[in-house]
Amino acid sequence: MHSSYRLLVKKVTRMEAWKRNLFILWFGTFFSSVGIGMIIPFLPLYVQELGIHDVQQAALWAAMIFGINHLMIALISPFWGRFSDKYGQKVTMVRAGLGSAVIIAAMGLVHTPLQLLLLRALFGTMGGFSVSAVALMAIEAPKEQVGRVLGILQTGQVTGQLLGPLLGGVMAEWLGMRNSFFFTGLFIFTAGLLVLFGVHETRKYPKFRFQWGSRKAAVAAAASTTASTVPKPEKLQLNAVIKRSPVILTLFVSTFLISVSFQSISPIITLYVKSMNIQNHVEIMAGLIFASSALGTMISAPILGRLGDRYGYLSILLCCLLLISVLYIPQARISDPWVLMGARFLSGLCVGGLIPSISSLLRSLTPTAIQGSVFSYNASASSLGNVSGSLFGGVVASHMGIPVVFYIISGVFLLHFLMLAFQAKKMNRTRKHMESAVEV
Repeated sequence: MHSSYRLLVKKVTRMEAWKRNLFILWFGTFFSSVGIGMIIPFLPLYVQELGIHDVQQAALWAAMIFGINHLMIALISPFWGRFSDKYGQKVTMVRAGLGSAVIIAAMGLVHTPLQLLLLRALFGTMGGFSVSAVALMAIEAPKEQVGRVLGILQTGQVTGQLLGPLLGGVMAEWLGMRNSFFFTGLFIFTAGLLVLFGVHETRKYPKFRFQWGSRKAAVAAAASTTASTVPKPEKLQLNAVIKRSPVILTLFVSTFLISVSFQSISPIITLYVKSMNIQNHVEIMAGLIFASSALGTMISAPILGRLGDRYGYLSILLCCLLLISVLYIPQARISDPWVLMGARFLSGLCVGGLIPSISSLLRSLTPTAIQGSVFSYNASASSLGNVSGSLFGGVVASHMGIPVVFYIISGVFLLHFLMLAFQAKKMNRTRKHMESAVEV
């Protein structure tokens, strides 16, 4: 066992820098996703344990506690993006991993729902681990392998999302809900340590240092004397790039629509399964249906990423959007949970081509110096989509029925496909212009 471990360490240390980073970040995103996903199954029950016994009030508190996290991520992500452009992706991941671990462990010590809500808001401000991991690999990986690399990285995140709720449910059952927060913090802390000691960036960044009081004033005075040599702020550079390449905004909208679409369905899957007249083990069946979709994504993401490297990321993205639009229509009329599981697995196979393709396109359309900011704005779009999708799905399902949600989301994916198809020529022109500018 010890010799096998030493052999693995030797192989990792002899890898090319970007391959070693990918290997470590796969496990980093896995541990981070496992940790974040572990608290999802029992968070509403934890609210009741904190003294909210009325079911409707508990549901309201749970919704706010879930939503505040995504809202804070959406608001804070651009700031962390500019920070990572200046100081590097590694320091951003270490900050996110270690900070999030402490905050999530503290959730096991709260006594009121308000305290939990405030800690979830603070937890949202610590986000950025997965986004920075994607940005780092988009920068470090060879251009011709970006799609495959980002697809592989996504499998780590999806695997964590797959196992996290399962582990969280088991640990809450065996150890209690409060102790589960401490173990969750340990998983995220491990992700931060992996990055701290294992990841090395080839790009050089200035070292981050806190500056207080007179020292900060002295630095500002020194900066003013050399203003002519200081580059323009990253925010201005990002605005200039978006003005020159407005298709970047189209990709932000794409990410928003994808998050809205999936989050509209996810919260109501359990209720949909329950409506199929299943007498026992509804939760387990719903969990298996969730897992089937994640399994499909885990299998297809590296394959579709490799195809994107070869045939173009936009082509893969358009094909996947059209197929998902078609696959969602029959799901509205399925009455057998096993058939639904198969349909969700096929949908999951297509999902594997969405986010890696968008990330690869963003990488090809933006200069390296501001890719951290671009990926962070993309994360903000995703978080806003998560909040909007949950509200949209719940309102439509309660007023018009669950099947209508599937039909509407199918239409959204079709419109999404048409939007990108009309922008395809402009996107390809912009990408070629960026490539020629880099070569010059």
